Amino acid sequence: MTLPFIPQNQLIPDSAITAEPRFGGLKIVHCQTDDEARAAYAANRYEFQFDQVKRWAIAGTVLSLSGASTRYRITAMLHLNLGQFREYVRYDPSSPPAEDYEALGMKQAHDQTQQDFKGAKKENMINFRQYVIESIRGDRVAYLPPVTGWQSTETFKDTIFVAFDESNPMALYGTLYLPKKPIMQSDGQTQTAALYQAGATGLAIRAGALDDFGVSMEIELNVDVQAAGQSFADRNGRGSKKNKNLVAELDNSSAIAQLRFAAIKGTAFENRLANGRTVGATETATQNIVDLSTLEQMLLSVISPSLKKPEQFKHHHIPHLLPYCRAFIELMDSTFASEWLHPSPKNSEPYRRLYVHGWAYALKAMASAFHDCHRDKIAPLAAPIGIEDAHATAKEAEDAYLQAIQDATGPDPALDPDEFAKRLREIDWHRYRKHWVDITGYKIDPSTGGKKMRDINDGHGGKLRIVDAKAENTAAVINSVAKKILSPTWTDLKSDVNAK
Repeated sequence: MTLPFIPQNQLIPDSAITAEPRFGGLKIVHCQTDDEARAAYAANRYEFQFDQVKRWAIAGTVLSLSGASTRYRITAMLHLNLGQFREYVRYDPSSPPAEDYEALGMKQAHDQTQQDFKGAKKENMINFRQYVIESIRGDRVAYLPPVTGWQSTETFKDTIFVAFDESNPMALYGTLYLPKKPIMQSDGQTQTAALYQAGATGLAIRAGALDDFGVSMEIELNVDVQAAGQSFADRNGRGSKKNKNLVAELDNSSAIAQLRFAAIKGTAFENRLANGRTVGATETATQNIVDLSTLEQMLLSVISPSLKKPEQFKHHHIPHLLPYCRAFIELMDSTFASEWLHPSPKNSEPYRRLYVHGWAYALKAMASAFHDCHRDKIAPLAAPIGIEDAHATAKEAEDAYLQAIQDATGPDPALDPDEFAKRLREIDWHRYRKHWVDITGYKIDPSTGGKKMRDINDGHGGKLRIVDAKAENTAAVINSVAKKILSPTWTDLKSDVNAK
């Protein structure tokens, strides 16, 4: 029988360990550079060395400063086996725990950033799990990116790092004493769920994978719910094809997000934007006018039809371009808000069933046409956007932008802005009119192969039989609508003749 070690000297309390400002206030024991600390640690004289119920001791951890010195992120890179990964994370995103998970504020973060494991995401998880199982079997090499996660600010005060190698000013090597609390994923939710499930299979247990299957994980320390949301937005919003509406909702610091907030404030669009989780923007869902991703594309079209990526837009561009974005949103609000009714009036139809201007393709088309009506002023402001920025400071980048637009000129407007606004008010926007069906096309009745017809409420207690028009959000349709509004033949759009 092995007797437990009973210390003869008074233990050094956790509160006596120096909190390092450079590492965000993390308590660090410097065993390489502090002889007394090294001797005390070797003699098991620290309080945290005996509190194994409270913390894990994770050897071989690299603690690093990530990002810019103005706002470092404190990250710990762990190299674990599958069993340790399952034990330390304690959080399967496909089946979140119900214990201290909610108390730490992680429930809110889960609801914001973790998509439900249904449909395609569930299938992805199953495929990923199979990939891991095949790797365990030896059928393939496991090319797994590091799982990125975080622990909350609530646990940071109890986190301690023992440094054995301090030769790199940006990183320390040693043992991390990490509180035994759940670790939320910033990226790699599907991989985490797959690893959890693969590790529970009989194959993994029999093959010894819990001990010898390697998993890398980077944990960001001292993270609150807002920072976790921003981390998700930044990781998933840079040229990716993730849920753009969710990314846009969680993004509160980028230039395009701040432009959006200012442009829609006090208009019909405020509080009526679909985020990918709430009610969407379908034919019968009238609560939201557009989704967040569509609104961003509308604003980018106002700025420049060729500006494809929101991240090209920077903070110093906002004061120059916001007035035009705001003017466009106010034009949409004054022209159409009275018809974007929620809920739909009795004996009437949802506005998207009635009006072209309720659909994304038309709003994008009007944004593009608005740009063409103001391109003499907007185009010079937009031209420098997207040029590679290698400046050392934000001030240098702003000065370069101001220099670029100082004497720049743009092409003549395609149409007088007042005339454009007048046309929007005079156009007949009922989507079943012949002029719109000629542009958008119509749905096919599978039983006859001809035009699909439908009966709608006429608003007076009767029915109206109409051609069921398409609402395809494609570049071809968007361009066709924009060109028609600006063309000399725009008066065709005033007709009240229904498609037949």
